[in-house]
Amino acid sequence: MTDLIRTELDQHGVLLATFNRPEVMNAINGEMVTALQEVLRDASESDDVRAMVLTGEGRAFCAGADLSGNSPASSGGGETSRHRKLDRRGGSAQTVQAFAQCDVPVIGAINGPAAGAGFGIAVCTDIRFMAASARMGTIFAKRGVATDYGTTYWLPRIVGLQTAYHMLYTGELLRAEEALAAGLVYQVVPDEELLATTLEYARVVAGGAPLAQTLVRRQVIRNQELPMDELLELEWSSQTIAMGTDDAREGFTAFAEKRSPEFKGH
Repeated sequence: MTDLIRTELDQHGVLLATFNRPEVMNAINGEMVTALQEVLRDASESDDVRAMVLTGEGRAFCAGADLSGNSPASSGGGETSRHRKLDRRGGSAQTVQAFAQCDVPVIGAINGPAAGAGFGIAVCTDIRFMAASARMGTIFAKRGVATDYGTTYWLPRIVGLQTAYHMLYTGELLRAEEALAAGLVYQVVPDEELLATTLEYARVVAGGAPLAQTLVRRQVIRNQELPMDELLELEWSSQTIAMGTDDAREGFTAFAEKRSPEFKGH
């Protein structure tokens, strides 16, 4: 695993993943894309991880794609395999799918600019906390290119069509309070309190029943594509699975005994 994304798991089961290229405002390159996908898969497959927080080192969350000469984003030629030439779902699409397929809650701590690809990554998270001084937006329109990293999928679902069109057409960067008003973020936090506040929230989430939360997250993701009858079938089958777990028995027992439940993920 590269050190371009630093990870740390605490005693509550919260995995803190930090983009670690502060010298370029955490601009994302091919190696970082691969690392992010691996972090998401590893978090999903580890029973020790109950929630994940994604943030950036330094003054940015992620300023977008790395446009330096060594970045795939800026390469204009060279030999490319047949497979890659015909691949209609490149690194950005695979990253969005890695978020969607992750089986733990993913919470964003937007500590600074989240622009372009960085904005797309931010809206792939389930819930976002934002530093008061941060900015976020698509910026693609200002570069003369279309958008990627799932922005056109998630953004209209988060803020509605009209606001999504506005952001996509203008490439405007929103201030924290504007992002809050648009529904892009759950809470705006003073800069110095952002990480502590987000981790505290993540620990509350991590205290929930892991299997039930995985089932809920899968349902919400599928909700974007399923007709109602199929979603209701998925919802009921998920509930049937959850009701047969030790965690469900613990939840009901704890309620009857007027105490907080202690979920084990079984």
